[in-house]
Amino acid sequence: MSGLLEELMKRSDANARAELTAYERELPEYRMRAENPRSRAEMLDYAVWFRRHTVELVRDGRCLSDEDLAFIGDIGRKRAEEGLSTGAAQHVLALHATLMLHEINEVAEGDDLEELLRLTAWFGAQGARGSGCYLDGYLAVQRLRLSVGKRLHDLVDLLLAGDLSAPGLAHDLGVCLHDHYVAVVLRFPGRPPGRDDDADDLVESVFKLHTVPIAWRRPDELLVLLPVCAREETPGDDALAVVRDIAEAVAGACRVGVAAGPAARLAGTVSMARQIAEVAPVQRVPQVLSGIGDVFVELGVVRVPEVDQWLRDVARRLANGPDLVATLDAYYRNDMNRLRAAVGLHVHPRTLDYRLRRVREVTGIDPGSAKGIRILTAAVARLQAGAYA
Repeated sequence: MSGLLEELMKRSDANARAELTAYERELPEYRMRAENPRSRAEMLDYAVWFRRHTVELVRDGRCLSDEDLAFIGDIGRKRAEEGLSTGAAQHVLALHATLMLHEINEVAEGDDLEELLRLTAWFGAQGARGSGCYLDGYLAVQRLRLSVGKRLHDLVDLLLAGDLSAPGLAHDLGVCLHDHYVAVVLRFPGRPPGRDDDADDLVESVFKLHTVPIAWRRPDELLVLLPVCAREETPGDDALAVVRDIAEAVAGACRVGVAAGPAARLAGTVSMARQIAEVAPVQRVPQVLSGIGDVFVELGVVRVPEVDQWLRDVARRLANGPDLVATLDAYYRNDMNRLRAAVGLHVHPRTLDYRLRRVREVTGIDPGSAKGIRILTAAVARLQAGAYA
């Protein structure tokens, strides 16, 4: 046995204890398990075995056997049965690899170069096989223990955190990961908290149709991550189909906010979509997916209370006039084309003209002026979002 391998064998017990200390320091879930002396002894035995067995295999030029891989898979299954979260399971693997490489580097000397290269090459190849079996065992138990909805929730958490463990869980769920996403936040105002199994059933039914990451983030908020090309800022028609399926399943009016961005900055993208959803119009059957370009004025308004209060007074005068809000909404959605707006409202163009004059009378603002467009579109949007009810 070379000096490097011999030294690693001598240090195997001490290194295994240091590994457990690192787990307890980095992972609260492991710290709780380590409070049980029997559990800690079992974890220590495994850490010692892996180090000694690695040295023996490298010395003999052998790979991990099927029996070794089955044993490692059993460890993964046991961790899942003990309730270790997916993120923690992946963190364990990453931390283990980091510590093993550090231990090897710590004892390496200049004349051990050939042995060092052989050891690191073995660890790179066999470590990947062992980690794969550990995860396979872990995920096999998770499939039985957790619903699809709860596993999707874990996946979304990992994606938002930028956790390197996300691909393993995504693969297990049959989800393809992408470099860019449109984050779609659906807010269901007034939706009462339901039972967890009901929420999971809804998520699972949508997932069966579209196979995209989806999870409840709050009792009234559902997040969907849809793939998009890097150059695209807005979702396509397929996104609207997904949103409509969700709204139909929830059977409630919703506000929808969307934002696009790279997977590496997904948490910020979701935060923006959530802010947009706060000011987006309430829709029973979604027709529009609001992006920042649609609501940037309203986003500015809600951040300045004095402006919001001033606009509330304008909106109150509009709301007191019969059909004025719906008329302005149709007028602006049709780019101020009187004939198209009248058709959409099922009224005569002269009736539309009367209502627009009425808007001017009750607000003192001409709806066809540049000033009117700026103010009245924002007032209508805030009313439709339910902000001035």
